[in-house]
Amino acid sequence: PKPLEDAGYEFETPDMTKEQAWDSHADTFERTFAKSQSQHWAIIRRPKGPYGIFHCTDPHVDDNATPLRLLENDIKAAREMDCIMCHGGDLLNNWPTAGRLAKKYATQDCSLPAALLRAEHYIDLMQPHVWTDGNHEEMNGGPILESLFQQWLNRVSHKVIRDYWTARFVVQPKGGRKIRVTLSHKFQKGRSWFHPHHGVIREVMEGEMSDIYMEGPLHIAGVLYRAFPERNVSTIAISSAGYKLVDSFAARISRGGIVPKVAGRAHWVICDDQADDDTYAGKAFENPVEAEAYLSALQNLRAV
Repeated sequence: PKPLEDAGYEFETPDMTKEQAWDSHADTFERTFAKSQSQHWAIIRRPKGPYGIFHCTDPHVDDNATPLRLLENDIKAAREMDCIMCHGGDLLNNWPTAGRLAKKYATQDCSLPAALLRAEHYIDLMQPHVWTDGNHEEMNGGPILESLFQQWLNRVSHKVIRDYWTARFVVQPKGGRKIRVTLSHKFQKGRSWFHPHHGVIREVMEGEMSDIYMEGPLHIAGVLYRAFPERNVSTIAISSAGYKLVDSFAARISRGGIVPKVAGRAHWVICDDQADDDTYAGKAFENPVEAEAYLSALQNLRAV
């Protein structure tokens, strides 16, 4: 066999000056930045007319405290309304590949193999448009779970906007108002652990101006409509409590008591594509029946 040099491989480092080294690949930052921002403010296009956004966070599908039938019905109701489907993190509870919660599979009905099958089924059922992982994914101890999620997300029939911890996107209805949405697993909280909107208010005041902010994972439900005249923005802040309804940790830190609090587990946000830019983008609901009724009425109104 011939030496590699004869085949065209170069092994000698070409001589260059300090200035040439400085100027070489000068566009590296621009390319790196463009790649990192490829998902930032990604656009979701919609036909003309009002529409819904479904905020589903902290489903914890492998936990005994999660009502899977209720979760399934909520997802089906949102898809029947043709909502933009948003997953806000913590699909699994027990950190299947590592971590201090992995041992809970020994005490719960759901096994590790069943948990991964449930996670895959959730993605197939939901067909998410926007996805962000949570702390239970972050602390799983390795890239295995993340790569599995990505493999399943690649099967979704449309492009899935996925970002680490917080995803930002723009909904663009045909001929209607653009709506900027920030979906985070959790914004930085304020001094009060129990205040559901400290982090959102800080995000509005210090961050990029969105029309809608959505978050978990403190198992607190709340909706805040807040106008910021000095910034010419009216923001809807949504905290969804998630689906771990009888969990002792969730009860201790936020909800209190042992009675499951079903209201506020998720939110359906009905957006008006004809709303003025300085008004609220829509209205948030805690159950799909009210959301569907409002959407139907708004569609009829806009059609007239």
